[in-house]
Amino acid sequence: MKKEIGIIGIGNVGSMLLRKFTEFNIFREENICVANRSEEKLESLSIKYPDITICKNNIELTQKCKNILLCVEPLNLPDVLMEIQPYTDSEAYLMVSTSMVAVEDIQKFHDGGITIFMPTLISMVNGGVTLAYHNSRADNNQKTFFHNSLKQFSEVKILEESDINICQNMTASFPGFFAEIMLEFVKSASVKSRNVSDEELEHMLLVSLLGASRLLLEKNMSFEETINRVSTKGGITYEGVKVFEKSLPDVFSEALCASMSRYKEITKIASTDIDKLKSQK
Repeated sequence: MKKEIGIIGIGNVGSMLLRKFTEFNIFREENICVANRSEEKLESLSIKYPDITICKNNIELTQKCKNILLCVEPLNLPDVLMEIQPYTDSEAYLMVSTSMVAVEDIQKFHDGGITIFMPTLISMVNGGVTLAYHNSRADNNQKTFFHNSLKQFSEVKILEESDINICQNMTASFPGFFAEIMLEFVKSASVKSRNVSDEELEHMLLVSLLGASRLLLEKNMSFEETINRVSTKGGITYEGVKVFEKSLPDVFSEALCASMSRYKEITKIASTDIDKLKSQK
């Protein structure tokens, strides 16, 4: 009998998904298979989750599972797809946790349902947005399976594949971007502060950020409305906002261009690697 779900790759993404699946009882431990290159990591998992099935390799997992989560690095994905291809059929459902390998390239190895998705670190605290794209061969049951697997700890947003590159900057990449922006803000404030520590400045900023997010979401306030309410012309906030308004557009445009350019570069490298693998077969 096939297990409900298998996870190949127990890094940051795979381990987070496994934790959430068991935390919310989305899948019972005995219905989950895992495989990973590091045996040490698998040993620790077997202690924490004694009833999950630890597979000795990706092939064993593929043979045991119909629904397979591929949570490996983008440039490692071609080799994994090549490895498991002989053991999957059109009934298998592949959910790939990176959009940096194009679905047309994944379909060179699999002619069944495929969902590519961009998870977010924010799901660790049951929030954030997971971007996803279903290929034309994913049926309604598979789409529902994917949505039900993630909806309890993340908002699932279905997009066209071409839209994921820009949108992942607002979701999966956001924690890193946000942390860097806030870190630089704290550094600047620290230089001008005499008696308040960096830790205190960071705490005040985070509490204020949490409150601001709730205010915007719960009161359905736009960014512009919030600025207008807080920023009175001639006041201290107004003077700071004017500086941000002048300087930030170029900073954000440059950051987005760099991120999107690297995204395309990785996609191209993965596509080339896949074509090489297919030609050697």
